[in-house]
Amino acid sequence: MKNFILTGALLIGTFTQTFAQEQVYRITDKNGVEYENNSVHSFNVHGTFDDPREDAKLFLVAHNDSTEDIRLAGEIVEIINTDGEMGQFCIGGPAGNCFFPLVVGGYYPSNNGGQLNAGTSWGNFDYIINLDPAVGSSYKVRFTQKEVSGADVPNTNFFITYVYAGQMGVSDLNTKAIAEVYPTVAKGFTNVNLSEDAQVQVVNALGKTVKTTSFNAGTHKLDLSGFAAGVYWVSFKGQSGKTHSIKMVVK
Repeated sequence: MKNFILTGALLIGTFTQTFAQEQVYRITDKNGVEYENNSVHSFNVHGTFDDPREDAKLFLVAHNDSTEDIRLAGEIVEIINTDGEMGQFCIGGPAGNCFFPLVVGGYYPSNNGGQLNAGTSWGNFDYIINLDPAVGSSYKVRFTQKEVSGADVPNTNFFITYVYAGQMGVSDLNTKAIAEVYPTVAKGFTNVNLSEDAQVQVVNALGKTVKTTSFNAGTHKLDLSGFAAGVYWVSFKGQSGKTHSIKMVVK
């Protein structure tokens, strides 16, 4: 086996989420083995555009166990130590529904998801893969059911994380994230913990940069005063060149 699975606690950007009655889908591997919510799947090989290796793919088969059709989407909520240009996310059914580059806040296969018919599954062609040789490259995905309008169905979140760890040990994985942001739903300010000096950029849902600053290594408060309520993306670029982008919500 070329990958190993960590469950129970995320090493990078932990979210605490649980299943609710509203959630009627499951995410499994190609053999039908169900993934745990908030699991981290770490690979010691990476693919390339010329050779997207099977053993570098995290297969994500979606199953609708209900008697009604649903809409399902996968959102990239966090990217670490890569810019998404060398990530690929195949989702939505038949082969060929593959998307790249990947962006934080992007919904796939579309903003209002794809239809997953009652009692069926999207085949064995859906996966996420890293093509970046940078050790520590990581993508966090949030699956959610969608209304036809594109609105999220409450209490239907399922989180899963892909990490390219190279030959690192498990205990080394969390050292690759240069930034921690908490809380990710905030008002007035949020906390930033940096392992190295970094430039910081905050972008709103319209793609406009609304704040730029820099912090030294350590813990700081990121001022959000004057920000309109909504979704933002906070990006960090460390002095070493490592990057980290994360989605947050301002109340």
